[in-house]
Amino acid sequence: MKKMIFACLMMLCGITAFAQDMWKGSFFNKELMIRMRINLEKSDIPVPGLELENCYGYIQGNVNGSWLILKVKKLDDKGAVVRAMCDRGDVAQDLELKFTNDGLEMKQVGGTNMKGIADRKYVKLPKVVSFVKE
Repeated sequence: MKKMIFACLMMLCGITAFAQDMWKGSFFNKELMIRMRINLEKSDIPVPGLELENCYGYIQGNVNGSWLILKVKKLDDKGAVVRAMCDRGDVAQDLELKFTNDGLEMKQVGGTNMKGIADRKYVKLPKVVSFVKE
């Protein structure tokens, strides 16, 4: 009986640790050369190269500037909707983040599109971008 209770407690601790760790991490898309670093539970991530207060995360790489995640609304245990703003402050975008087995999937919601850099030109990023956890 004691072994069964102990096993249940260990399983519960493992699930809790996974749930806490799911909302934060560093993710990368190799094809588009974009990196995303997030902590959706607490606004404690400094943005490299910018002297700003901490935020919930950022997106950098072959995108138009740095995108800061300023607001978070959790949907369920596998995803969230976040509000990201370009570092210049002129464009904001809602992003739906869905966690997968190997990373996360970012879907752009709304009328505006994030832009990336390809062959020294601005191009619209795909509506859905997959990231692998680093």
